[in-house]
Amino acid sequence: MAYLLPLAFIILLTKLFSHLFARLNLPTVIGELAVGVLFGPACFNLIQSNDFITSFAQLGVIFLMFMAGIEGDLSQLLKYWKPSLIVATLGIILPTLGAFFICVTLFHFTVSTAIFIGLILSATSVSISIQVLKEMDYLNTEEGMIILGAAVADDIICVILLGIFSSIMQPASGQSLNLVNLILPKLLFFILAFVLGKWFVPLILNLAKRLTASENITSIAITLCLLFASLATYLGMSDVLGAYFVGLAISQTDYKNVLTEKIETIGYSVFIPVFFVSIGLNIRLAHLQDNLSFIVLTIIIAIIGKQLGGWLGTRICGLSSSAGHIVGAGMVSRGEMALVVAQAAINAHLIDDSHYTAMIIVTVVTTLIAPLLLKIFIMHQAQKMSTN
Repeated sequence: MAYLLPLAFIILLTKLFSHLFARLNLPTVIGELAVGVLFGPACFNLIQSNDFITSFAQLGVIFLMFMAGIEGDLSQLLKYWKPSLIVATLGIILPTLGAFFICVTLFHFTVSTAIFIGLILSATSVSISIQVLKEMDYLNTEEGMIILGAAVADDIICVILLGIFSSIMQPASGQSLNLVNLILPKLLFFILAFVLGKWFVPLILNLAKRLTASENITSIAITLCLLFASLATYLGMSDVLGAYFVGLAISQTDYKNVLTEKIETIGYSVFIPVFFVSIGLNIRLAHLQDNLSFIVLTIIIAIIGKQLGGWLGTRICGLSSSAGHIVGAGMVSRGEMALVVAQAAINAHLIDDSHYTAMIIVTVVTTLIAPLLLKIFIMHQAQKMSTN
């Protein structure tokens, strides 16, 4: 039962730090991330990551994306597919080119290593951004829908690029088969997500309503969430994508309002705080000195690349400059897909342990910076609108 005490501390400390940061007019998610940094290996080393915390954290991000889907507006999401796709594409091209340039010219990495580091920096995770958007009641705005749509497109493009480059690095005899085997399951996932989301999810929830068990709708909804997340993982996609799509399917039913309240209570009570703390627990300050110049430059490219990609993409589609800054900030944080690409790179011996650690630090730092940037730009836009 040694895992119970750290869990109790995490839940308590996240609520205290969230309150403190809210009083300071900062995103509460930064307070939760700070708990992981301060009380983890980076500072006081009172809480260490383990399999139990990792599992809780994964459930946390699944619940977070599940709620984002439930609270989402499918018609709005479809409305902004064009800017979402452009933002995602530019948000991949710019960081990848920037990383490739510094890796080859300044650090003299091989071309294949530089490509994979570029891919790591191109992968977005909007879980943190969603938390800030929810806090500021900005999730269903024009900018919020573009961020969500771009995140989905980003995930798909990164998976395809990972498959292409992984196949190129392998012997020629297996290239075509590997590429087909990698892409076809992803296509199958989206077909199943559409079919099951449109007909299967409403049917199951209607059947669940007839059960006499307590909290039957909530339990069945969570079951569907976990099943879709598992299906996504099995077919080579991120589990959070499966959770998001089933949430989006539920948002089209009459159960949206009741499930929003129920799932938020479960998610924010335990799982989601653990997810945010777990990110901070991955920071190891001892590794900073090993590749300090590399880490600093990749962080700068990671932030500017996504920020500029979001701004350019929205401007191309005729949106305002302030909206572009919000979308760009919403795309800055990295997460599970970046770590998947990093793992593929180290497995292929394209990066060593020190550079793998550097990529984890870059991922965590961008995740820490993203909510602050997002709140600054949202507040700036609000002030601008109030003065007009």
